[in-house]
Parts: sequence; structure tokens; C-alpha cells
Amino acid sequence: MSEQDSGGIAREYRRTRRMPPQAALTMIAAALVGTVSVLSMTVSSRESAWNGFALATWTVVVARTALEQWRARTSVTADGVTVRGALRTRTWPWSDVYGLRVEDNRHGFPRWSGYLYAVDGRRARLPQIDEYQLADPIAEVADLYATAVGLGLMSPEARPDVEARIERGARRRKAWQRSAITVVVVAAVMFVLDSWLLFTDRPSNTFLLVLCVPLLCLPLAFLVLDRVGEARAARAS
Repeated sequence: MSEQDSGGIAREYRRTRRMPPQAALTMIAAALVGTVSVLSMTVSSRESAWNGFALATWTVVVARTALEQWRARTSVTADGVTVRGALRTRTWPWSDVYGLRVEDNRHGFPRWSGYLYAVDGRRARLPQIDEYQLADPIAEVADLYATAVGLGLMSPEARPDVEARIERGARRRKAWQRSAITVVVVAAVMFVLDSWLLFTDRPSNTFLLVLCVPLLCLPLAFLVLDRVGEARAARAS
């Protein structure tokens, strides 16, 4: 189907510009950590389990980042929106699409990214619709939305039930983000404690303190922060 036959809705967004600097830095850091882990395992077997875990983790990070840069794209046709990610491809027919938006990720990358909201309130990122690949992603998504509405593929009317689910999802994401920050803080504290134990020649367990304890804090922090967020939302309404 040609773009003219589809009313101008047919588009494909793929990586055509430079790789985001954050992705490049992530791959460089992973390569350095992997090299240090391999060297540490060859020199001493004392921390081989820890170094092996670090090597495996960063290998996965590099593989996923490389796959996302190579595969990720967003395709739009008169039949729906297809998102091709690092490992899987999903398609939403227009009947299941509630909205298309660009949101500010603040401390994340990309900073401005396009998102699809389904009628069930779930959100999916639209790869390559961001400031790294588009000069003005906000204008692009606004034009795409207007074209879809003009062709009768989407309805511009707001649905309170869907908006409520979207707001609930946003609160859950914020709770997860704050939980991740909590885990980083706990990990830093455990690292200092473990270093102090080693410095004073006291028994310590790096794997338990620096990894296991922070990971156990993640679900607990999320449960607490999620309930706090819901309580604030209930009071605000």
C-alpha cells in the first residue's frame, strides 16, 4: 500500500542517525567491566563466582543494547502500529490504540520518547521516535495522531476509565523508579559496611551484603512506595 493510498499514515521509524551517547557509554562500560572480571578470574579464584556473575550480567546488557540499536523500529500503517524491539515484535490494530504521546523521561534516555497507549491503559515505547532520530518528535507524533484521527482510525474523545488506568500505571512506574533508587542507596551502604568489615579484619560476605540485601529490599520498597502513592492519589481525588 502506497503512502498516498493510506492517507499519509504509512511511516517507518528506524535508526538513521548516530547511536545515543548513553547507549555507547553503556557498551564501553560493560566491555571494561567484563575485561576486569575476566582478568580477576584468571589471577585469583577467590571471587570467581562474583566476577562470573558480573561478566554474565554485563554480557547480557551489551547484547541487548546492540540488538536494540540494530533491530528496534516503529512501523505505522493503516492496519495498526507495529513495534519491533530487541527481542520481540508486537502489533496493535488501531481499534486497540487509545493514544499516541511524547513524554518527558527527565533523567532517562532518550529524554523525549514516543509512547503508545492501548485501550487497556498499558503503555509501550515507540522505538526511534525520540530526539536522537527526529528533529522534533513532539511535532511528528502530533502529526501522526492528527492523521490517524482524520482517517477515522482513532477517536479523539477521552475515556475516563482508560485515563484512570494510565494514571495508575504512571504511579506504579514512579514507585518502581524510586524503589530502584532505594536499592542503589542500600547497595552503597552495604558496600561501605563490607569495606569496613574487610578493613578491620572481620568476617564479611560481599555477595550477600552488596547483592542479596539490596535485591531483597526492591520488592519491599516497591510495596511501601506503591501504597503511599495510591494513598496520595486517593486523597487528591
